[in-house]
Amino acid sequence: YDSGGTEPTNTDANLVLGILPEAGLLGGRKALNVEAAREAIRVKIAEPLGLSIEDAAAAIYAIQNAQTGDLLRKTVVETGHDPRDFVLYAFGGAGPAYCGFYAAEVGVKECIVPLGPVASAFSAYGLASSDIVLASELSDPGQMPLDPARAMENFTSLEHQVKAALERQGLDFERIELVRSLDLRYTAQLAEVAVEVPAGALDAAAMTQVMADFEQRYAELFGEGTGFSAAGVQAITFRVRGTGVLPFSPALPKVDSAAEPDPSVALHATRKVCLDPRVGYVDTPVYDYRELRAGHRIVGPAIIEVPTTTVVVPPEMTGTVDHLGNLTIITRN
Repeated sequence: YDSGGTEPTNTDANLVLGILPEAGLLGGRKALNVEAAREAIRVKIAEPLGLSIEDAAAAIYAIQNAQTGDLLRKTVVETGHDPRDFVLYAFGGAGPAYCGFYAAEVGVKECIVPLGPVASAFSAYGLASSDIVLASELSDPGQMPLDPARAMENFTSLEHQVKAALERQGLDFERIELVRSLDLRYTAQLAEVAVEVPAGALDAAAMTQVMADFEQRYAELFGEGTGFSAAGVQAITFRVRGTGVLPFSPALPKVDSAAEPDPSVALHATRKVCLDPRVGYVDTPVYDYRELRAGHRIVGPAIIEVPTTTVVVPPEMTGTVDHLGNLTIITRN
């Protein structure tokens, strides 16, 4: 950012690779210094590893994508899901410069970059318009199946706590939704699994069903046959999550529709960009997001410059603007 630092960052690599404009960010109000970026990469990475500055920058970009993909895969798989079943939502200042690559890496076919008129205040807008969610927990270990009266006493107390906490928010909710759960584990194990507990009065049958649901969920997470029923099942933590549902739904402003899919009306410039070190620097179209309309289709490789971020559409991928101004990148057929 031309601030005098000497440690290379992802921003330095993106600048050297041509992903970011030398003119700077925020319409040029945030200066960038490509020579300082090249020097930082040369001194700290390229020369010690015997690489060219360009190859070192490409390696930084590739490592960032690989690490993000690994973390994403680990997070999703460890919760018992397959990344290929999801759409990736990539927001913020840096994420859109990488999302197409790491989404494809983990098998996600589609990623959405939320843009549009509220993009720069996306997090604040979401925070202000989201339902309020609070939770209370109680550690009260016991052997399953639990005494229903004991479970009811714990959940009733937690529900009162959650309702009181939601009332303290000072908001008029349309309704309050409460969800109970228990953290269970096989005796003496460390792997606890949260299982939903039904609302209303609890009886012995309900406790037995919760234990069965735990064993099913455990198998989903860790594989069939990994459970050990003979060890018994322990209840560790009682939890109630309350959602105060707001009496309105946010309405995002829509963007005008394009007369045709060709986005050339928004073509701002062409610059050499390196997205694949095996290919090197390629003349790449750069689009001004402010001129894009719903229905415009961008074929990669391409760069889309937004006042608050930069989006990369990788080679062999396409990006389409929707009616809210968001960009949907299709990573694979």
